[in-house]
Amino acid sequence: MGNRVQTEPVIRFHDFQVNLETGELWKAGVRLKLQDQPFKVLAALLQRPGQIVTREELRQLIWPEESFGDFDHAINLAVTKLRASLGDSADVPHLIETLPRRGYRFIAPVENPGIEVVGARRSSAFPRTAKWTPNFAFLKSKRLALLFSILGFLVLAVVVNVSLNLRPPLPRVVDSLEITNDYGLVSGAKLVSDGSRLYFNFFTASAFSAGREGLAQVSTQGGEIARLPLALEEPRLYDISPTHSELFVGGGAFTSTTIERPLWALPLPAGSPRRVGDILAHDACWAPDGRHLVFGNGNDLFVAKPDGSEIRKLATIDGFPNYVQFSPDGTRLRFTSFTVDRFAEGQIMEMRADGTGLHRLPIRGCCGKWSADGRYYFYNQTPRDIWVLPERRSILGEGEFGAPVQVTTGPVPFFVPTPSADGKQLFVIGWQQLVELVHYESRSKRFVPFLGGISAGELEVSPDGQWVTYISFPESTLWRSKLDGSERLQLTFPPMYASEPRWSPDGKTILFTDVPSRIFVVPADGGTPQQLMPEDHPTTIGAGAWLPDGNSILFVREMGCPIADYSCFFENAAIYLLNLKTQQVSKLPGSEKMFASRLSRNGRYVSAVLGYQGKLMLYDFQTKRWAQLANEVGSNSVVWSHDSKFVYLDLKGQPAQLVRISVPDGKVEPALDLSEIKFGGGYSGWISLLPDDSPLLSLDRSREDIYRLELQYR
Repeated sequence: MGNRVQTEPVIRFHDFQVNLETGELWKAGVRLKLQDQPFKVLAALLQRPGQIVTREELRQLIWPEESFGDFDHAINLAVTKLRASLGDSADVPHLIETLPRRGYRFIAPVENPGIEVVGARRSSAFPRTAKWTPNFAFLKSKRLALLFSILGFLVLAVVVNVSLNLRPPLPRVVDSLEITNDYGLVSGAKLVSDGSRLYFNFFTASAFSAGREGLAQVSTQGGEIARLPLALEEPRLYDISPTHSELFVGGGAFTSTTIERPLWALPLPAGSPRRVGDILAHDACWAPDGRHLVFGNGNDLFVAKPDGSEIRKLATIDGFPNYVQFSPDGTRLRFTSFTVDRFAEGQIMEMRADGTGLHRLPIRGCCGKWSADGRYYFYNQTPRDIWVLPERRSILGEGEFGAPVQVTTGPVPFFVPTPSADGKQLFVIGWQQLVELVHYESRSKRFVPFLGGISAGELEVSPDGQWVTYISFPESTLWRSKLDGSERLQLTFPPMYASEPRWSPDGKTILFTDVPSRIFVVPADGGTPQQLMPEDHPTTIGAGAWLPDGNSILFVREMGCPIADYSCFFENAAIYLLNLKTQQVSKLPGSEKMFASRLSRNGRYVSAVLGYQGKLMLYDFQTKRWAQLANEVGSNSVVWSHDSKFVYLDLKGQPAQLVRISVPDGKVEPALDLSEIKFGGGYSGWISLLPDDSPLLSLDRSREDIYRLELQYR
């Protein structure tokens, strides 16, 4: 009869339910609208989870009788609509993976208790072990041959059964508990545990203003947080010893030239730290037997004795090794290699404990840790979600990986997973990104919420003073409303990452950047955003502004530099003008190596920041000349007064304050004390002005806390 799959009509994954008979898609009890063709694509993928469904198979399934020349566009459009309904991303997929020029694969765990498979079917979760086929040609006796055949099949059945039983069940989160309450955890720092307590770095608001960090501990069940008394400057937690009697800590201030710091061993529960030889490191970990340690310095990994002696280089990494950890059996080392200072560039690498066999794992991300039994590797695949890589040893003793599975999803991003010793709990750092939009009242000399203190920033008042446009945070969507907050209207939607909105002179259109490389205009009353200069492909574009006639815009553009290569950006950025009628683009004379341009409200001046120097430059359209206005701008956020006679900004190296500089003579006057201010939002340090030139700021109200996630395996 061949292979046959019988499937009940309802399939579940994450918080979605799909009814294959009625063609309905539900999420958390709410029915979602999904057109017929995207639903057929979803149904095809769900009936073969973890397997490739080719583009040709989709064509035969969905468009069997149709013949048209643009099938590729049709399937791309169907998948795009499907991803939009599911909240998935082609760049960082957690549900549907694209295999270029081949097809698609559903990669999330699927729940359907009614699935029944009749006949042999090979699993794609683990590679199959080598199959042994007995040869009975040498047997002359038919009875003996039959006997050996039966024995062979019995042995093969046992091997297959054992192999199947070795496949670990997959974890899922069934409950969560917030252990700390806004204690100011350092995002990206490590968590370590001795079984009953968690140790972590903290960075409180007071520590922020003083520029100091510390170490603290809390029970794994929650409760009071206790700071560890430690005289080391800016201690950074690395690891806990196998006996739970010491912490590895990096101590000493970071400098502009290196992050390698002296390695210290801190006794638990109390005691004075001791230097570990002369080791300088940015990360370190103990071997499971406690007889060795491994540490990272620059691009190298070294092994040494616990007292810091007998140092030997293990390997040189093409990148910056961090989050180093031994496998529970001590045979392997696994770590994250960063090629640039970006999370997305993290590669998870592995090698033998002696430094040989360096290779990249078939996953990407950061900051992973093994479970105590070595069967699971928890890590961040994206900057917000925890994933797990199942592992096992085959019958032949070789290591095998299962398919990566997403463990967390939701509004709170989770980082640096740390499994409990029994594997039933996962400790993580959760980061709730929020800002509060506030207005400074000069009479009361205090900050008060603006627009109800919404989580937003980059606000711009319309030319008639009746409307505002702003960017919500952390969604980075564009909105407009009345000055009192009424008549709110959302103008953009994910995956757009809106920034720097600017009203047109007639107040009918809003110019904005889709970070990092596109610039758009959208009607203020809503509509489809229109991309400007779609034929260009800049690496970075932004800082747009309308000229007073409304027929041209000013913007900054840089083309050809790798993303996050700031030295290249500073060398290649320049300011340009676009004529909206003729679509002609021209460079503003003398604007090479300038960025963060801001146009005065009367259109006479352009301010801009000059490259590495950070100098504030001023261009006069009447004289067509540049002049220096100030030295070393702080946050690159510059805003013009409504009469175009002043620019407001903060200056680097000065006391934390907002100043205003008169134009064109450059006289500096203090405007607002910022010493107790912690900016937040997508554009940290952004400052806006209301029609009376009173400042608007986005204050950081983010929370970083430790959570305990309860796991269930099945």
